[in-house]
Amino acid sequence: MAKELKCSDVGMKSCNFVAQGRDEKEVMTKAAEHARNAHGMTTIPPDVEKKARAAIREAQLKPFTAGQKV
Repeated sequence: MAKELKCSDVGMKSCNFVAQGRDEKEVMTKAAEHARNAHGMTTIPPDVEKKARAAIREAQLKPFTAGQKV
């Protein structure tokens, strides 16, 4: 099942970014790229990385509805 990390769960309360991926590694790669580009973080401090890894959850998938285009 897919994983996700919400930037707001790591302390950026006004940020709506959500990193999604197949596994924790993919989510963390996307989150690190976002942190560099959107928040100017050239490196991810160990405490922030630990907090981010702890905040990764199963992705909230929207339920499929009959007749819905995929």
